[in-house]
Amino acid sequence: MLVKKLAAPLINEKLLQQAEHCYIASASISEAGFDFVRSRIPPKCKMDIVTGLDVPTSPQVLRRIWRNYQGRITLNVYTRNVFHSNVYIFDLPFRKAVAFIGSGDFTLEGLKDREELFYKITDAKQIEELKSWFTGYFEFAEPLNEALIQEYELLYPSIKQREIASRQEKEEFVSLTTAGFNWETIKFKNQFFQKAHYLTFANDRAHLTTQEVVAQREKVRNKLVQLHNTVKEHVHKLNLFENADINCLVNSIDPTHYSSQKVRSLSIGYGRGEAELKKINHRLEEVVQLQLSIKPQSIEVSLFCGIGKGREDRAYLKDKMLEEEYRNQFFKLSTGLGSGYWIEVVGDKRKVESFLNPELLAEFIKADDWRYYAFSVGRKYLPGDPAISSEKISQMMNHEFDKLVLLYRLFLKT
Repeated sequence: MLVKKLAAPLINEKLLQQAEHCYIASASISEAGFDFVRSRIPPKCKMDIVTGLDVPTSPQVLRRIWRNYQGRITLNVYTRNVFHSNVYIFDLPFRKAVAFIGSGDFTLEGLKDREELFYKITDAKQIEELKSWFTGYFEFAEPLNEALIQEYELLYPSIKQREIASRQEKEEFVSLTTAGFNWETIKFKNQFFQKAHYLTFANDRAHLTTQEVVAQREKVRNKLVQLHNTVKEHVHKLNLFENADINCLVNSIDPTHYSSQKVRSLSIGYGRGEAELKKINHRLEEVVQLQLSIKPQSIEVSLFCGIGKGREDRAYLKDKMLEEEYRNQFFKLSTGLGSGYWIEVVGDKRKVESFLNPELLAEFIKADDWRYYAFSVGRKYLPGDPAISSEKISQMMNHEFDKLVLLYRLFLKT
């Protein structure tokens, strides 16, 4: 029997509620996927898990299992080869059992959100064969231990960063080729940024340092400086300031200044003034700020803090989200931005309206880690949008900053 969403039979047929023993082999594990199963199985139900860590697995869930569930949940890590199998076996009362073989890993996405496929097995002989297969990998895998978790925690950020970059490149590719985006249908006559400006950041040019490409980037930088000159008076009234060094008003056009060795966007950013920056001993580009960016297919306006930046502000946000009043205020301002805005944490970009209450938003933000990931709240405008025409782009930027500055002020550790 074919099953598209494994979560459906697990809940509807009450398989988790009846489970006496779970055997799970999976390429990846997430906290949400683990909690989906753990919270529904009986307290006495034991769980054996084998994973390979070849696909990013949350170090937090490994540490939770190690610290909180020893004796009830046993997790081993298979290291002899790439492990990409996904098998779920459940022992049920009266010596019955059910198993599922499929593509979905032990994450909430794999269990219910992505397009996965599973095959349900109830034949006792086939299930015993699967258990024998499971045991072979489980017994030859390394037991979870503190040293393994510590080493994996050091490795995980680089694995996750590569996954995020890969996913973003795929999303851009899909948008350009299959999602209906077509440069030829866009009217650029009255647009502030022209087609050539966007194409400057295309993947096939982002790493180049040829004279032609550098000249193209300089043209985009000059357009951003031009835009800045039309909005700076309004921005200053919001107590936001640009980089005091005019040469750093726009971020670098040199690929060697980026960890990816690619120039994928250019931005103008605004934040604390020089006096405030001296007090906290930081430069503007090192802290949270409001910015406008041009990317390969869009203009984005956001509250933004990059990888390795904004340590104090982001730690302050996470601490304050534990307070009910602050949490409610952050939720109100975030969701009040309206449709089209997102919040991005650890490469996961979610619409602000998807958070139904302050607690869900706080749980999402909890995963933020300033050392390895960017944090942003914002929205994008597609080429051809009247709001980013030559006549209206300054007005649009001022309007967006008027909205985002309220969240920005709440974010700052002052």
